[in-house]
Amino acid sequence: MQSGISTNAVDASTHFGAAIQILSASGPVLPSTDFIKAHAGTAGIVLTLTGHSFPTGSPTSPLVLFQVHQAVRIDAGAGAVTFIDSSGALFNGASTYDLVNQYQWATFIWDGSNWTVIGN
Repeated sequence: MQSGISTNAVDASTHFGAAIQILSASGPVLPSTDFIKAHAGTAGIVLTLTGHSFPTGSPTSPLVLFQVHQAVRIDAGAGAVTFIDSSGALFNGASTYDLVNQYQWATFIWDGSNWTVIGN
C-alpha cells in the first residue's frame, strides 16, 4: 500500500457495496473505487484514473458496465486535486481535471475511450 492511501476497495467481480479510497498523496485510484475523498494540502496532489469496461450478460444481449468514480475535495488547502488518466484519455476534452475548492465534487464516467465529467 502506498503512503497516504487507505482503502476498503473490493474486487469488481464481487463488488456489492461502496468502495471508498481516502487519498492525501499522489497516486493511482483503484479501478474498484466508487468514492474518493481527497486532501490536497498546500502542495496539491495528482490522482491517476484508469478507464475500465466490464462486459457482462449473454452473447446475444451484451451489457457493458463502465467505470464510474465520484470524488470530493475535503480540505481548503492552497493545492489542487488534479486528475489524469493513465493512458492519456481526456476529461471533457481536456488532459486533466482539477478540484480546487473545498467540497468541490465531480463524477467521472468512463465511456470506453475518454472520461465524461459532471461536477461543480
